[in-house]
Amino acid sequence: MKKVTLLISFLLLGVCVSGVYAYSEGMLDDILGEDDQTDDNETPVESSGNPPIARITPSNPKIQINETISFSGTDSTDSDGDSLSFMWSFEGDSKNYEGSNIERNYPDKGEFLVKLVVTDSTGLSDEIETTVLVVEDYHDEQSGNVNGNDNTEDIEMPVDNGVISLRVEYSLESASINPLEESAVTLRLTDADGAIIQEETGVSEGDGAWSYSSDDLSSTGNYVFTIESESGSMDYSLIIDVKY
Repeated sequence: MKKVTLLISFLLLGVCVSGVYAYSEGMLDDILGEDDQTDDNETPVESSGNPPIARITPSNPKIQINETISFSGTDSTDSDGDSLSFMWSFEGDSKNYEGSNIERNYPDKGEFLVKLVVTDSTGLSDEIETTVLVVEDYHDEQSGNVNGNDNTEDIEMPVDNGVISLRVEYSLESASINPLEESAVTLRLTDADGAIIQEETGVSEGDGAWSYSSDDLSSTGNYVFTIESESGSMDYSLIIDVKY
């Protein structure tokens, strides 16, 4: 009888241990299963839907004619950290160009529009424009004579947008046949609006120069340097430089 009772006790103990093990193993599977499910269903962080901010470097540049300039869009930003693509277009060119950086050559003077469209990986975009001012330094040399018969000479020079300085160097030499006759001239610089910038009368032979900065040159167009005979005969030579 005791042996039967002992056998039943061992059998019951085995069942309990097996149940506890199975229960523990089930809990472990549930935990692991939840972790696996969480990993499988985890979604990536999405963009907040903010568009990028486009920027062009340099902004509103001024270059010399036939100069090559490099434009960059790398200063453009996106607050969401999205990847960006870049599309450029240039005034007078029907093509579009991709890339964050691009070079451009301008063979003609004038003002030319540049447009950049920056698009992020979600399709949102921003657009910015800038203007390139293409200039060319001007140099001219003139010589001649003014006297009682041909008493005035007007020399034109272009002063366009972006001018930095204008300089006129002159050299005057009396050409009078009579050594007792004094030669003298009036020198005058007139801007594109007809306003007199500077004038000197009674100028005798010798050398001199008139120089002006952009602050002195309020209008754009053709300026005129005038040499007008007052007496005698005067040979002149001029060097004119307009810098941009």
